[in-house]
Parts: sequence; C-alpha cells; structure tokens
Amino acid sequence: MSLTSLVFFIFCFVTLIIYFIVPKKFQWFILLLSSIIFLFYNNLNVNTIVQLLLILLPSYVFSRLIEKNYNNPKSKRFLILGILFILAQLIYLKYTNLFLATVNHICNLFNINYQFDFIYRNSLIGISYYSLIMISYLTDIYRGACKAQKNIFKCALFMSYFPILTSGPFIRYESIKDDLYEGHKFSYKNMCYGLIRVLWGIFKILVISQRLGIFVDAVYTNTDTYTGIYTIIAVLFFTLQLFTNFSGSIDVIMGISEIIGISLPENFDLPFFSRTITELWRRWHITLGAWLKDYIFYPLLKSDYMQKLNKKCQKKFGKKKGKKVPLYISMLIMWIFIGIWHGGAYTYIIGSGVLQFIYIFLEENLEPLAKKINNKLGINMESNLYKAYQCIRTYLLFSFAMIFFRATRISHAIKIIKNMFVWNPTELFNKELLFSIGFNNHELAIILLSIILLVVLGLLAKKIDLRENLFKQKIIIRWGIIYALLFGVIIFGCYGAGYDATAFIYKQF
Repeated sequence: MSLTSLVFFIFCFVTLIIYFIVPKKFQWFILLLSSIIFLFYNNLNVNTIVQLLLILLPSYVFSRLIEKNYNNPKSKRFLILGILFILAQLIYLKYTNLFLATVNHICNLFNINYQFDFIYRNSLIGISYYSLIMISYLTDIYRGACKAQKNIFKCALFMSYFPILTSGPFIRYESIKDDLYEGHKFSYKNMCYGLIRVLWGIFKILVISQRLGIFVDAVYTNTDTYTGIYTIIAVLFFTLQLFTNFSGSIDVIMGISEIIGISLPENFDLPFFSRTITELWRRWHITLGAWLKDYIFYPLLKSDYMQKLNKKCQKKFGKKKGKKVPLYISMLIMWIFIGIWHGGAYTYIIGSGVLQFIYIFLEENLEPLAKKINNKLGINMESNLYKAYQCIRTYLLFSFAMIFFRATRISHAIKIIKNMFVWNPTELFNKELLFSIGFNNHELAIILLSIILLVVLGLLAKKIDLRENLFKQKIIIRWGIIYALLFGVIIFGCYGAGYDATAFIYKQF
C-alpha cells in the first residue's frame, strides 16, 4: 500500500471518518486496527502476526519488569534481555544474508570450495523503524524518562502506528503517548494544514522524485551505454531523488497525522543548504540522528571501557588529542551502525556509514588548516559566495557517497565512479541518447521549474509560516491554491512505464 496509491488514500479516508465518529476513548483502538490492517495488507503473510508478537511481547514484558525493578540491578539485566530479543528478530529477518555473504567471501579468499545459499524471507514493513523505537522505549523506562504502558494493546499501537512504518520519523513514547491515546475532535484547520502538506509531499514524490528516477535508473542499469556527463548528472540527480522521495513521504505521513491531531517530530530542515557534512546530518533524517546520539553514541562514549581508554590516550597523546581517540571510535561505531541499519549490504555500510564518518573526521581535523589558507588568500569565509561554494561542495561530497547507496554492489559503484571520467564529446550533443532515457525538453523544464519551486518555498518556510498565511486568506484563494497543487500533481506527476507506486526508497528499511 504505497503512500501515493489510491488504495492508501481510501484507507486513510475511511480510517479518519471512523476515527472521528467513535467516542474519544475508543479512537486509539481504531488507529490500532488500522495499523494491523495496514501491516497485513502490505505483507499478506501469516508470519505477520508472529513477527509482530516476537517484538511486541518481549517489549511489553520486559518494560513492566524494568519498571518494577527500577533502581535495582535486575532492571539492567531485563533491559539487556529485552534489547537482545528485539535485535535477534531484526538480525534474523534482515541481516542473515549479509552474514552468509561475508562467510562465502571468506571461503573464496581461502579457496574453500563451499558456498552457503541465501535465505529469502519476508520481513514486516518498517521493521527497522519499530525495532529501534521499541529499544528506545525500553531504555527510556530504564532511565526513568517514562513509565511503562500497562495496556498491551496501547503498547502495540505505539509500536505499529501505521503512517510512520514506511519512512519514520522516529518517535519517543513520552512525547507522543498523549496524542495517540487521548483522542481528538475533528479540526477544520488541522484538515487544511494536513491536506496541504500531504499534497506537497505527493508533488515531491510524483513530479520530482519519480521523474528523476527514470534518468537515474537508466544510467545505473546501463553502465556500458551512458558514461561521462550522463553518469555525473545521474549521480547528482539521485541525491535529489532520494531527498524528494524521503522528505515527500515524510510530508504525507506528517500531514495525515496532523489531520488526526497527532504531532510528529520534523525530520528535515533544508539539508542541502548545509555548509558541512556534519551540518547536513543535523538537518537530514533528524530523528534518526537524535536516536543514534541518545542510544548509541553517548552511551558508548560514557561507557567504562571508553572512559579507561580516554585516560590512557590522554597520558600517551596529551589531553587534547587523547580525548579524540574514544570520541572517534564511538563515532565510527555509530556510523557503521547507520550503514547496517539502512540495509543488509556493504554498499550501505560504505555509502551511508563509513564514508560519512571519513568526511566528518576530515572536516574537523582539516578545518584549522583550511582557515589558515583562506586567511592567507584573503578569502572572506562569511561571504555569500563562499557559503554557496561550501553548500555546493557538501552536496557533491554527499552525492559521491550516495553512489554506493544506490549501487547494487561495490563493483557496480566502482564502475559508476569510473564512468564519470569516461568522456565522449559526441554524447554532449546527442539528443537521441538523451531521449532514449525518456527525457525531452518538456521533462527537463518540469524538473527545473519544480526544483526552483522546491528551493523558493523551502527558503520562504524558514521566514514565515506558509500554511498559516494561506489559512488566513479568503476561502476562494485558500482552496484555489490547494486545488492548483492537486491538479499540478495530477497533470505533471510521472506515471510512465517506469512508474512504480510502491518504489519508496526508504520503505525497505
């Protein structure tokens, strides 16, 4: 059930009608039923209920045990056991083949004539999201940040709230429990706000992302045909495709939740206006970054082992340099985890993990040298021109890393990188080659104008509340703009032969 499919919107429409008809005290149960239906529709597998219970039951039982033994040594044991139960299910369903591929590779290195067959099994949609959500839930109870939910069905709703299962954002129990369980009255203002955000999200996905995807897919799947400038454009396009696909799906999710009356945390903040990779990751998938810092990075950094290592390194390398050793080790582990979380392949570990760590490591350690060079050259680092250069540089670095994210395997990524330097002058003016991808002047114009609109509205949204201003307008103007956005999606949305309504990039996670 894709976020842009007619089935999904009919499903949401029916859910909303029933939700607002029933008494408030039963509204949370309607959301739970809708979430279960959503999961079954997307998986259509008897194992769905088993997989749900294998996450839900341990989480529920251990949350109660952790709370019951709060400030008791037993609580930590129950926390560890609860996390291990959740991770065992996640690893079994998502990362078994990564382990088998690694073993097969090692066998090849040592000329061992044996290969393990891959295991193919269906995992629940959004398993990576709700697994980490439940880990944070157990951890927060252990830390005393929230109380355990005594109603197992309400706990199930927190775990499986259907809009977030496809793309997030990550939610915290303490911040969302009231919105989930207390119920809401229908709000015309919330409906308008939510509808506008849903339409804007669909616009990003169908008009921009899907259209860019046609070009990207053609180049990445035909590496012998498209090289040079086509490869470079495809690499740059994929970053924008990924952003509009992911942020667009988040807009749809946020909009639907807003209509219900549920407030979700923002996940993006104009990431491509970032001057460094570090800043970009503070603006990209914000809730994942916050989760990783709170539940992996800081616990690692503050662990007894890292504290001992910190003291040893300070004695050996000095206070300033010594502190950085455990810092960077913890950071590297966190980034490897990010790569693994994105998928069971080494391309993800490199593209969204290790390379990002290398970028940040180099940024922090080369910054003093860069400042000295810029001062000697008389470059004003606060000028708009220099800021623009930094934003472009950040986009290019991030796009390079995303080659591995998009590639099917490491050798495929290397082939794409090589193709960027294979230039054929005749390709630059070969319209037939460009049109063979499915692009023409009309398609290019739509992409260009859509990107300009994306940038302009993004910048305006930082200064004013666009939806608030729209809501203050006369009803004719307000609904005129909403209908214009709707028809813009219908007219300019990409529904060609390459269109796949289920192809959400982040849905697999």
